[in-house]
Amino acid sequence: MSRIIDFYNFIDKIAPFETQESWDNSGFLVGDGNKTVSKVVVALDVTEEVIEEAKEKGANLVISHHPVIFGALKEIHPKNIAFIAAEKGIAVISAHTCLDIADGGVNDCLANALGLENVVKVDDGEGLMRMGELEKELSCTDFVKYVAEKINVGGIKFTSTDKMIKKVAVCGGSGGDLYPFAMNAGADAYVTANIKYNLFLDMRRDGFCVLDAGHFCTENTVIKPLAEKLEKEFTDTEIIVSEVSKDPACYWAK
Repeated sequence: MSRIIDFYNFIDKIAPFETQESWDNSGFLVGDGNKTVSKVVVALDVTEEVIEEAKEKGANLVISHHPVIFGALKEIHPKNIAFIAAEKGIAVISAHTCLDIADGGVNDCLANALGLENVVKVDDGEGLMRMGELEKELSCTDFVKYVAEKINVGGIKFTSTDKMIKKVAVCGGSGGDLYPFAMNAGADAYVTANIKYNLFLDMRRDGFCVLDAGHFCTENTVIKPLAEKLEKEFTDTEIIVSEVSKDPACYWAK
């Protein structure tokens, strides 16, 4: 039987924890690395629902993208997710920014989910952005609909353009401030999330098509491929893609 530390070491191999940003808190965050693994739940976020799902399904390890402990913890109490995980005997390994930049990580998975071809890395100073080509050109409006369908997002904010879309840059999560790199690389459109209002003004001024397609939906594209890698490596362990890890936002269209 594989131990929890074996899963940590495998993730460290495919998305080295030492490559995470200085402000990040990726790593082995809850539990005892020497314990054997019964089952694993893979999820974007560690929530009470995900911990309960793991418990109900007999899993004792959750592997997440977003860290279960991020900012400084000044107290541990029953409503703290790390406390709940430890109390229920659920270990947690989180791979955040190290998985964003990794080959085959978040941004490669987002590019694949959008069906981009000839994908390359864009020099954005952080190693995050990828750029590829659509199979065929789309208008801006059709491209927005295409993205919504491909990554199952309930609503997209975007800046419009009359230019046809062929080359697309992507950066899952909060990549709004990187949009000039997408423009300079020759992208016709850029898919990211968490775009600030002032950046929308700049993007509209520049006549550049940028889509805010939601933090969850742009990053959740990595979860199934990550689970598949774990299944291939740990053939003696059941790997479960969480069914309760969902976009926390609701969408309404008038």
